[in-house]
Amino acid sequence: NKVDLKEKRAVSFLEASRFAQENDILFLETSAFTGEGVEDVFVKVARLILNKIEDGLIDPNTMISGIHATRSSLGSPGPKPPPSSCSC
Repeated sequence: NKVDLKEKRAVSFLEASRFAQENDILFLETSAFTGEGVEDVFVKVARLILNKIEDGLIDPNTMISGIHATRSSLGSPGPKPPPSSCSC
């Protein structure tokens, strides 16, 4: 995060990049302020998950996979709030 604030960087790009490579993890820089790289993170993570599903490494039909969605949870407005006691 904070790719737009290079002068406030606590860890160098090179150090973070090497750590990610050595530990086989994804390393991307983003800025919540400017939006730089944010969409790229979501696209890359979604592709990684899809590839793992296609390769049989993740089974989206098991709760242990960490992926869970039901038709009722997608796009539903959720529970109604309790009625207000205000008489205005």
